[in-house]
Amino acid sequence: MEQSGSNDDAFARFYDATAAAIRAYVLRHCSDRDSADDLFQITYVKFLSSPMAKTPDASGARAYLYRIASNVIADHGRRLQKVNRLEKPEDQVVAPEPNANVADILALREGLRTLSKREQQMLWLLYAEGFSHQEVAGIMNLRRRSVRVLAFRARKKLSAYLTRTDPTADGAGS
Repeated sequence: MEQSGSNDDAFARFYDATAAAIRAYVLRHCSDRDSADDLFQITYVKFLSSPMAKTPDASGARAYLYRIASNVIADHGRRLQKVNRLEKPEDQVVAPEPNANVADILALREGLRTLSKREQQMLWLLYAEGFSHQEVAGIMNLRRRSVRVLAFRARKKLSAYLTRTDPTADGAGS
């Protein structure tokens, strides 16, 4: 961002560039919109109170922001588990995108639920957000090599699930 002068303007530009993606990331890993909004705000408050908020390295600041969001999401999940069981995602109704194959969307959503939260976050950061293995390692506090191995295993698990649920995969469909 910027070291002197208009830090408010620099933050406003950074916020504009990152807010939609961070909101989507938090919402994807949170049980409801109200909690996601709270966690989204907490993420930026924590970011603003960090030394990284004053750095000129916008890409490093972006990765650091995702690390904060990941930690805030994890803390929230632990608090929910202490109070009572997590709300089941099946209770939420999400309209499919136009022209999307609803069966494929549902199969992918179910397949993602078979993965751990860490695996879901890792795949989201790699494929939805486009972070490199090195950046994901920094965000999730892992080694780069671990990210490569864990991402491979998560993709393999997801692929195995999707292959089992695909009626044409075993020749049964036709």
